[in-house]
Amino acid sequence: MDMQLSEETEHSSVDTVSLGMVVIDEIRLPLREPLLDIAGGSGTYGYDFPDSVLNELSSWSMSLQLVIRKDKKSTRGLLEYQDDTFGAKTFHYATEPLRPSPKDFNLGVLMTSQAFHFLATPDEIQEQVPELMKLRAHYHIKRRPLIVWEPFPAACVPQNRQAFVEACKLVDVFSPNHLEMAALYRGGSTSTNFQPERLEVYAREFCTATGVEGKGVVVVRAGEHGSLTTQNKASNLWLPAYYEAGAAEVVDATGGGNAFLGGFMRGWKISQDMKEASAYGHVAASFAIEQIGLPACAVSGGEETWNGVKVTERLANYKARLGSPKTG
Repeated sequence: MDMQLSEETEHSSVDTVSLGMVVIDEIRLPLREPLLDIAGGSGTYGYDFPDSVLNELSSWSMSLQLVIRKDKKSTRGLLEYQDDTFGAKTFHYATEPLRPSPKDFNLGVLMTSQAFHFLATPDEIQEQVPELMKLRAHYHIKRRPLIVWEPFPAACVPQNRQAFVEACKLVDVFSPNHLEMAALYRGGSTSTNFQPERLEVYAREFCTATGVEGKGVVVVRAGEHGSLTTQNKASNLWLPAYYEAGAAEVVDATGGGNAFLGGFMRGWKISQDMKEASAYGHVAASFAIEQIGLPACAVSGGEETWNGVKVTERLANYKARLGSPKTG
């Protein structure tokens, strides 16, 4: 296994670390040529990782630790849409998924991160969160980081619900999407009808279990239906998606939920406020769904833009729609 640090990582502090997966997607639509080597996720990859994707990630000037497994192929997935509207779809892994863990952080700089995102099963959370804390103690890092858990979809079945409840005690934010949350209670019999009242009941139950002292946050990401956020069994906060269902700007919703969590983490660290953090999440998601693959990052007038838009401007626009004060 080779490990490399980007120049940005060597010379900067780390804000957030994701223990997700890099998935190289092949996307198929009826009557179209397949779309190949479409990047998604974040994490470990194998020896056959496309240079085009690595170059795109490197162009973002972010702190990047490269973990190259010479004995493994990169994680690849086959995403098939049933029609050309990017609606109903199926997904399966075409190779064995490569899943990173804190053991991959042999370089202490990543241990200083203020926040960690996990894509994991309950058993992995029970193993990896204590492992992370032990590694941080080794580097004399005393402050507890923000720990956000995005559940591994295949683990979301009723027989695992108690394991999820137990694992939630180790994290600060638990965030399934609405289908995953429903599957924890109803399994494969989940209805295609959106049922917000049921989601509120489920979220409150998990909220009492989330966090070291039961003071964690539960965020249910619900695609075009927006998001549900609750803390301490307080009132349920529903916020709308940035784009309405059927909006012309939405090209491919794949990855929107993952991007939401990145934005949510940033907003939460700034404000410690559910509404503010959720607003950041929806704005982040909006950029992820405007194209197939990753949004375009550039610098204009000394300020970063995504798909040609300043994040601060889009956030101010979204908050104005919510009736919230503009960001300063």
